[in-house]
Amino acid sequence: MSLPDLSEISLQDYAPPIGKKSDLAYHAVKRAIILRYYPPETQILEQTLAAELNCSQSTIREALLNLSKDGLVERRGYYGTVVTDTSLAEATVMVNVRLTIERAVAAAIATNGTRPDEKRLTTLLDQMDQAHEVGDLYLGCELDRAFHSELAHVAGMGLLSPILQRCALHIHRFTLGSVEVPRDFFQESGIGKEHRGLLETLCSGSRVQAEEAIMQHIAYVLQRWSPSLYQSVGAETFGATNSQPIALEGVL
Repeated sequence: MSLPDLSEISLQDYAPPIGKKSDLAYHAVKRAIILRYYPPETQILEQTLAAELNCSQSTIREALLNLSKDGLVERRGYYGTVVTDTSLAEATVMVNVRLTIERAVAAAIATNGTRPDEKRLTTLLDQMDQAHEVGDLYLGCELDRAFHSELAHVAGMGLLSPILQRCALHIHRFTLGSVEVPRDFFQESGIGKEHRGLLETLCSGSRVQAEEAIMQHIAYVLQRWSPSLYQSVGAETFGATNSQPIALEGVL
């Protein structure tokens, strides 16, 4: 895969829009990994990547360090830096961890009556709409994780946000990098619309409805993008059976 020159990358194409070249390099490589243009075991050569992105090796080194913290790459001695993999077993555990956190967050928001920062969330939802319009799956995932992280902070569970983000990142990597669903498949209604519906339910004051909404939200994503992961987690985890699919009306 040939990556774009950094001078041709608009900060608006990335989230969060920071401005250092290392951040742009980070997102360029991260996008390639998440969308599987760089499949697992791909060797990443700093000098080659620096030439492709028209930046210094120190910039690439900083980007790779941050990707390593995400668990997306690892250093293997003299062999250099390689892209890691997220196995089905790991993704299954991460879905269960994410569900535990998200259900607690949903319950807290519903029962505490805490209204999220409307301006912050509205901005994220508007950006989701824009990402959907241009068909940018990577940006949509970045915004999705930012949205759910914001909900964790609203619920007073900010310390769980890094765990939630890590799980969501590798779940996104597993689902979007999957060959189970054609790459041109995309949310018909748009991720902004889906998350607006979710937010409305979370703020309804009903703990039961809030927890059901978040479970259905995640289940629907897995059903669409990675049926094998959904089956591995188990329909019963989401309150459904294999013969009784998740009901989504009024939730997304």
